[in-house]
Amino acid sequence: MALTMPAVADGLNVTVVGIRNSKGNIVILIFDDARAFDNFDVWSAVDYVQIPSRKGNVRHEFENLTTGPYAVLLFHDENSDEDLNMTATKLLEGVGSTGAPNPQDEPDFNAASVWPGDVSVRIHYDQ
Repeated sequence: MALTMPAVADGLNVTVVGIRNSKGNIVILIFDDARAFDNFDVWSAVDYVQIPSRKGNVRHEFENLTTGPYAVLLFHDENSDEDLNMTATKLLEGVGSTGAPNPQDEPDFNAASVWPGDVSVRIHYDQ
C-alpha cells in the first residue's frame, strides 16, 4: 500500500485505545527511522512522552512532528519502572503499535508508517 502525504500537517496526534486501568503511565515512542523502529532502539526515537494512564483512552499531541512518515510504539508501564515487563513467555504489561490491529502483529516500519494527523493505536495485553 502506498502512503500519500497529507496536504496540511498539523502534527501527529496519537490516541491510545483499550487501556485496562489507571495504574502507572502510558509510554509513547515515535520513530522516523526504520532501523531504529525495527530494532526497538528506544534511544533513537525522534520523540517520546510518558502520560498518566487512564482506563479507556488517552490522547497526546506531538505538535512538532509535521513531516513523517512516523511509526508509533507504545506500552503501558503499569508499575512506573520505565521498562516493559515480561516473563520468558509473555508480556506483563500492554503494548501497541501503528500497523498492529491484533495482539500477534509485529509490523515493520513500512507497515507501521503513518503521516501526521490523527492516529489511533490499540494497546494489547497478554493477561
